[in-house]
Amino acid sequence: MASNFGMKRRASRLACLVVACLLSWTDAGWAGLVEPGDAVPGHGKLTYFDLMKMVVTDLGPASPGAEATGQQIVNYRHIEGKDSKTDPQDAVAIKYLEPLQIHADGKARLVLMADLGPSDEAVAEFVLLALFDISHKPKLLDVVEVGTDRLTGFPHKPLLPLGRRSDLIRISSDHFNSDEDFVNTELIFVRRDRFQLVDAVYTFNVRTCTYRLTESPTVRTISDRGRRYRRIVLTIPEKVALLDDDCGDEKAPRPFERTFRATYRWNARRRTFLAASSNLEKLAKENDHLNSGDLPLPSPH
Repeated sequence: MASNFGMKRRASRLACLVVACLLSWTDAGWAGLVEPGDAVPGHGKLTYFDLMKMVVTDLGPASPGAEATGQQIVNYRHIEGKDSKTDPQDAVAIKYLEPLQIHADGKARLVLMADLGPSDEAVAEFVLLALFDISHKPKLLDVVEVGTDRLTGFPHKPLLPLGRRSDLIRISSDHFNSDEDFVNTELIFVRRDRFQLVDAVYTFNVRTCTYRLTESPTVRTISDRGRRYRRIVLTIPEKVALLDDDCGDEKAPRPFERTFRATYRWNARRRTFLAASSNLEKLAKENDHLNSGDLPLPSPH
């Protein structure tokens, strides 16, 4: 899986986020990138730097031409469990901030995603998601790590209604090169002022000169009578399409389309979402096979 990352990849990521910022002001709760010194809308002189000081408690003010840095980070966990948790490589520095206004159990909350630079000996960037109550005096409620790859952020329209004035949050982590794109999608919600994971799913896209494989996750929520939260439906259409380019001796695969699905319902006894139906395990095995380099592509059966 050859890839070439560096300043060019970072610039590309930031450019994409800036475009998202310009296009998303009409999306409820999400304004794209902000600067640490920007004021939090509707909260007087409160800035995003003030909020980040609650997460990195010794965060110093940025000097001209330099970034704000610090080392004392409050306790955090990885949203996907302890095996996914990383540590920052050194002193952290704010690379970018993305705020998201959400509702959780009927309460207004502010979520702030912060890319704090490279992690220690891991592929993923060190990216934290912080939850704040800013209805009165700002209060930090929870912090989780969410990065699982080199580029982590909110996708376009990251919120879906979850019921009882609560929102479902989508987060994407990915890296890509000229031929391949590796994406991890996390579905997260807030309950009792704590982040909870519904599920995380990995998808893969590849293009050669003979074919293109695409896996494009979509998420929707639907009413679930008698339950606290709405039903979550994750759909991943998978398609292999042939291309007209000449690859010499490369054999063209058989084109096909199929769909993988998972449905999650709230379980009041266990206080979590459980998969009521799913065939994602088959997709995971297929993608593990593809990433190992063991081609050809799977058949549609």
